Amino acid sequence: MDIEQKIDELQQLVSNYDIESFAGQLAYFIKNRPDPFAEIDLNKFESKLKDFLYLIALNVFSEKRGTEKFEIPFDGLGIVANKLNEIKGFNRVEKVVDYTTESIIHELAFRNHFDNGALSYVEQDLERLKSVYAPFEDKIVQDFGFDVGFLIDVCKEIELISMIRFKSLTEFSHAKEYSDFYDRIKNKGMAFTESFELLPEDVQEAFHSFNAKPYACLMFTAEDLYYKLEKEKVDKFLLLFSRSPVPDTKVRYYSAESSFELTPILKLPNGNYLSVYGKQIPISIYKQLFSHLLNDKKLKDKLLKHRERNLERKVAEVFKYFFSSRDTFFYENYFIENNFEQDLLIIHRGTAIIVETKASKLREPFRDVDKAIKRLKDDFKDSIQYGFEQCLRVEDYFFGDALFEIKDKKGEILYAVNPRKFHNIFSIVVTIERFGNLQTDLKLMLDKDDDVDFPWSVYIDDLEVFLLALKQNKKNPVSQFLNFLKLRKEMHGRMYAIDELDICATYLQNPEKFRQYSKANDAYLTFSPYEQGDFDKLYWANQLRFKEKPLPDDFYRFGIP
Repeated sequence: MDIEQKIDELQQLVSNYDIESFAGQLAYFIKNRPDPFAEIDLNKFESKLKDFLYLIALNVFSEKRGTEKFEIPFDGLGIVANKLNEIKGFNRVEKVVDYTTESIIHELAFRNHFDNGALSYVEQDLERLKSVYAPFEDKIVQDFGFDVGFLIDVCKEIELISMIRFKSLTEFSHAKEYSDFYDRIKNKGMAFTESFELLPEDVQEAFHSFNAKPYACLMFTAEDLYYKLEKEKVDKFLLLFSRSPVPDTKVRYYSAESSFELTPILKLPNGNYLSVYGKQIPISIYKQLFSHLLNDKKLKDKLLKHRERNLERKVAEVFKYFFSSRDTFFYENYFIENNFEQDLLIIHRGTAIIVETKASKLREPFRDVDKAIKRLKDDFKDSIQYGFEQCLRVEDYFFGDALFEIKDKKGEILYAVNPRKFHNIFSIVVTIERFGNLQTDLKLMLDKDDDVDFPWSVYIDDLEVFLLALKQNKKNPVSQFLNFLKLRKEMHGRMYAIDELDICATYLQNPEKFRQYSKANDAYLTFSPYEQGDFDKLYWANQLRFKEKPLPDDFYRFGIP
């Protein structure tokens, strides 16, 4: 059976279900993921985010309109998962012996792009919206009819509506009677049905109501937004960032960009709206604004330059918050050699940290391995490789014996360096794109001499999360971070990790075990994607404190933390 037939089969299957219940149920489990270790059919999907978005698209944009209600659990979910996994694996190499270095790199990059969503916290996405587009406010208002402040407000309002409705729908679960019901099952061995019949009738009804339509918390009307926001602006926003369920053959392929990447809100046939992927809303806004401004020839260079400078500013801000002691010195946009500007140098008690930032784009990988590898190498060279070479230029001075000077752009001497006084030199390349495995294991593509240390290359949001976690939750966070950098550079070439936060979380859990991993040169290290759940725990416990808030200001004025 060819790929087209497999897609037809899957689309026919999911199109049996009505739009609201199918999209709603899967959208609910995108936002509220089940226990990954539970033996349930939901966990047969390799990427709950991308898989569910694809299935929703096959249903919503199909020519067929089903009426059957989609409820979870149901017996056919495992069949759907198996058919989808067949489609995703259609072009994969079947035998290990058939893999080449290039095909492995290609598959890693391909999965990184198509299986993973944007791994960031909404506060980071909102802050990026504000900081990148502030200089272009007049143009945005002129072309769209709303400003960036409104866009941030509408993101927060949709999230607040969802939170309030979820709390209302699940109020029954906080009742003493419900706790007793759960205790009878878990600790006393009573059957579910028998225990459930002991619940008061109103709690039973609330339980059934929630389980029949848990996604109700993700639904809203335009009128819900009119209550706080201007009607004209709301209507323009919904027109731009929502889609109606009309047939569309372009959504057939898993490797095509999801319709919900740019329009993460679904307009249901009854006129209500479903937030299919609420986390994506500020990211979609960012993407649409960026594409629009980039097409303006007068603004293109200004936009790219501002984004680059904004990344430099953000990285410096993150490090300055982390290294807040008086014996830490920062040199931004400095020079050691004439005509070669460097981004950031941090001097801390005999340690030099050389930081270069890269705002280069990581493009979608081709399916063809040869074309994909060429594109990947080009993008890697423009970003991580180039950043490393800029770091290396400064490293050479610190590893030498001769005195040298750090200067500003006017040639004024900022600091005279005696390299013999430095016992630790680290290089860090911070990127605006997440390069996945190519970034976690630099041995895959970084070109360097054998006697030169690997740098640490990290995506900006991951850097911020890791340093916030260290700063706000650990004793001696600076020494912990320097220890991490020392151990981390020993792992390249013998590890597998999809995301840098998986590695960072492993270090936070047990630095001594992490040290043992680093020194075990004969061991191949694998870092589970579930490790970074530790950061989510810190986040929900309010132990990662970002500058931006995820909900409207009025929410906090009433004394709610």
